Amino acid sequence: MTVIGEKIPTDLGGATTTLRSRIGFGFGDFGVSIGWNITNTFVLFYYTDAVGLPNAVAGTIIMAAMIWDGITDPVIGVLASWTRTRWGRYRPYMLFGCIPLALSLALMFHRPDLEGTELIVFVAATHLLFRTCYTVVAIPYSALIARLSRNADERSSLAVWRLLFATISGALVAGLTLDLSKALGDGDLAVGFGRTAMIFAAFSVAAILVCVAVTRESESQADIDQPLPSIGNILQMLSKNSAFWLLFAILFIGGTGSTIGGKSGLYFLKYNLESESLFGLFAGGYALTIALSVPFWGWIAKRRGKKFVLLSAFSIAITVNGALFLLAHASPLIIIPLMILGAVGAGAVFLSISAAMPDTVEFGELKTGVRAEAVIYGLMAFAQKVSLGVAVGILGFGLDLIGYRANEVQTAEATEGLIYLVSLVPMSFYIVCLVLARRFDLDQSRHAEIVREIAAKKRIASDGAAGTSKSQDR
Repeated sequence: MTVIGEKIPTDLGGATTTLRSRIGFGFGDFGVSIGWNITNTFVLFYYTDAVGLPNAVAGTIIMAAMIWDGITDPVIGVLASWTRTRWGRYRPYMLFGCIPLALSLALMFHRPDLEGTELIVFVAATHLLFRTCYTVVAIPYSALIARLSRNADERSSLAVWRLLFATISGALVAGLTLDLSKALGDGDLAVGFGRTAMIFAAFSVAAILVCVAVTRESESQADIDQPLPSIGNILQMLSKNSAFWLLFAILFIGGTGSTIGGKSGLYFLKYNLESESLFGLFAGGYALTIALSVPFWGWIAKRRGKKFVLLSAFSIAITVNGALFLLAHASPLIIIPLMILGAVGAGAVFLSISAAMPDTVEFGELKTGVRAEAVIYGLMAFAQKVSLGVAVGILGFGLDLIGYRANEVQTAEATEGLIYLVSLVPMSFYIVCLVLARRFDLDQSRHAEIVREIAAKKRIASDGAAGTSKSQDR
């Protein structure tokens, strides 16, 4: 069985996906990730250096919007779990949500002719709008993987394709955004960001529509006949799903650390290394390295397990960040390749979390009989987004604490503070994640056993119902 191949058979329930459907599923993340990548990578920089918002105000807006996600993500997860249509549970959200998502992305990077409080209100409102539209599309898309197959190895293959396209999206956004914004802005960086966002928004719509067209959700008759889970059922499932909560904690803590390191990296390149012009090259190289490492980590996950990949990921991240602190004053020719090397660990994190998260759906189903993958992915997105919001808030206040001033020559204290923000601060979060990853034990063999147990329970229940019906007929 290969991670990337023409067809992967499975006898564990669920459909067998073809190469066409796996590529189509992965291409969907190209579209979904475009808005996420430009926001995650550039929105704080855009707010401070293009729009001109104070550091703490910009950080607070982003943090508040992501906390808002903490409300909308589970809500969309529950609604999607309750949805039944002839197109499936999740694809209708992608079909009808992709255009509002694109429009909200363009609006978020529009700089109106406003100042002071009115500008702050506009920025906050458009940011909230984008986050809401993103949730409506991204949660159902993420949950779709659990409806394409229930085989753990096949899900690893789907995760590889998804991450390949997500990293291609990240590479294009990271490598082109600043240069495009400067070229299209005619000297006005805010205008350039707005025009660039409109271009990316158009590509986002096209990719999501392709995904909707080529994928099909597969459900057994038992799944279709299963009653809709109540809020109480869902809460019970979550309370007993220890595998999910462990991944939730790793995602939240690791996401906080990586966001602090990644976003401070832009300031570090600009002011410490005086290499702002190399940011596109660095970001593109980072994303390309992730893309190249993901198939390798998918191969490793199939042979050594997802826990081994998780442990490897955080070990690499800790090593790279420690070396970055020690070599922070070295030449950009040394620092930039070192920072790109961290992408190998990032690829391992992305692959292992993406492949392991759908397995927790069956873990919870076995414990309680409740299957609600969209809720699982809603909470996963909550962990990811709120961790980013918390990290951006910390970074915004951290920049003030070290005395950072946008577009000025930085003091020695500020440049030294940026070194800590880009290296030791994220490293401390990765150490915690390494400890947590040692406790994750939902490997392929255990998951296959869980799926068989669920199938056996459903057969027994079905046979019992059939027997009761025959007895009543007599």
